Amino acid sequence: MEPQQHDASHARVDDADDAARVTAWESLILAAHVLDAALERQAQRDGGISHGQFKILVLLAGTPRVTLGLKDVADILRYSLSRLSHALGTLERQGLVVRYPVVGGRRAQEATLTPEGRKLVTKVLRSQRSALRDPVLGSLSDEDVATLTRLSNHVIEHVDTD
Repeated sequence: MEPQQHDASHARVDDADDAARVTAWESLILAAHVLDAALERQAQRDGGISHGQFKILVLLAGTPRVTLGLKDVADILRYSLSRLSHALGTLERQGLVVRYPVVGGRRAQEATLTPEGRKLVTKVLRSQRSALRDPVLGSLSDEDVATLTRLSNHVIEHVDTD
């Protein structure tokens, strides 16, 4: 599907808005939305879980002990503790994670990825690579990939100010 060309004149706040920047901003927002929707569909289809839940599993899978404190998970993913607790409850019922109290902690807990959770991460990541990542990045030159990485990091740096 080809991206739609937009007439940026309708989105200008004032005459100081540069049409090219308005168009770039609209393209960035649309790309983020389309990618997020595709990742959600893919996680649901291939893993039976939401993309938000899948991000928790991937985060745990990437740690040496497949375990992290809940506050750390919430901070890294920018989730409220309430949202995280709800997601972990669902993942626990499916046997994908377990929660344990932190030794010596008053109320702190850790989440650990189960072997079933690790299998699901592997399955969904394989599918994600073939269905989404490779088609998107495969047609880009090495220079384009480097530029995309640089620009993505620029957006993160300027938007993620917490």
